[in-house]
Amino acid sequence: MPDHDNKLIEYALGMLDEKNAKTLQAEIDSSAQDKSALRDIEHALTLLAEAEQPLAPPQNLRERILHSVRHETRFAGFLERLCDFFDLNQATIEKHLSTLNHVSAETWQLNAFPGTHLYHFDGGPQIAENADCGLVYVEPGQMIAAHRHLGDEWSFILQGQMKEINGTIYYPGDCIHRPAGSVHALQSVGEKPLVFAAVLIEGLEFVMD
Repeated sequence: MPDHDNKLIEYALGMLDEKNAKTLQAEIDSSAQDKSALRDIEHALTLLAEAEQPLAPPQNLRERILHSVRHETRFAGFLERLCDFFDLNQATIEKHLSTLNHVSAETWQLNAFPGTHLYHFDGGPQIAENADCGLVYVEPGQMIAAHRHLGDEWSFILQGQMKEINGTIYYPGDCIHRPAGSVHALQSVGEKPLVFAAVLIEGLEFVMD
């Protein structure tokens, strides 16, 4: 998200023209993640402005701000809900989320469907023992084919957009419950990869055409 992060910095500095500023403001208003990132950027700029002695901004200021936005505040607006979702503490949730900074075969499992990656971990004591917990990453335009849930499933959208075969589109912050026996397929739509948290009971089976 380098271009988007750069726009947030330019917005905080008042460098955007009126049209682009209004467009970005609308995006910020609808995104808890962007609101949190903008607060951190504004805080960093305020500290610089309030310094007793004039300071020349370090050459790596932009990189340091971007690093903070990407690694410390990513999904910060969802941390409390994710702790409840998985029954895990914040430090553990942040550790799992950090794997999204580099989706690779070392920590993520490549799914049978192109552009789809899975990251599995154990939920807390309040999560059923037979539950499969984790994160799902689907590149833009890619699909997960029709499948039937053998038990209940809960999905919590963190990034991107999830489109169901019935045309319903889910956005960051949406939590979806699918009961046992339900059948659905999904596609990652929009510019960003789809990322969602999932708790799945009893697994699933793919439905043949």
